[in-house]
Amino acid sequence: MKRFMLFAALSLVASGVDFPEAAAKKTQDQEYRRVVVTLTSGDRVEGYVHRGWHAESSMFKKENYSFKLTETPDAKEKEPVKYTAEEVESVEYVEKTEGNPDGIRWEAHPLAAPSIADRYRTLRRLVCVNKEGENATAYWWKIWTFEQTGNIQRRVLKTMYGVRFHDDPEGIVYPYMFVNTVLMDKQYPGLKEFCKKWFKGPEGKVHKKEAKQNDAWMLDMYDAYLAQKKEQ
Repeated sequence: MKRFMLFAALSLVASGVDFPEAAAKKTQDQEYRRVVVTLTSGDRVEGYVHRGWHAESSMFKKENYSFKLTETPDAKEKEPVKYTAEEVESVEYVEKTEGNPDGIRWEAHPLAAPSIADRYRTLRRLVCVNKEGENATAYWWKIWTFEQTGNIQRRVLKTMYGVRFHDDPEGIVYPYMFVNTVLMDKQYPGLKEFCKKWFKGPEGKVHKKEAKQNDAWMLDMYDAYLAQKKEQ
């Protein structure tokens, strides 16, 4: 809930929507919009989010893909500069908060997005670091999806969770739902079966309880998978 409220506040600002409260803020109070962007070239750019990549601000463009920065909070002197996930390695919010003492960091990675024509298709997108482990890093992001209620179909926001295995040479982020599929067979033999068994049996009940309390449960599962492989 805490993450959702913080994300909502940041995304509303990043979407470029004007609110009376935001308009009343002084320039020096806009530090929560300041970010440091590391580009694929290695260069670093510092600025203020003018229009964000977040799904809330992506009604008519790709989700988690492009954003605009300004040099100053008001930036009346120059046009905002656009960046895409193809050009970016990471985006870090400068301001730290009590709820996020380590700050908020978004990273650009190829995101597994299988299609009928290509089961190994990926799309480079920005995803937010949830927790970094020894062998993998967990992420979250939001997407627009459709929900059917009776005869009515409505558009709703959905939080997605994914994992990047540190030994993956391509740095692919896999949504959790794909870890127990054939996408794992080639590079991670046995992981698909291991993941399916994770929530079964007596230990599975404990894992289910832990997963409800920990969005990054996939890190523990992957550590256990690697430990089993080492023993074999």
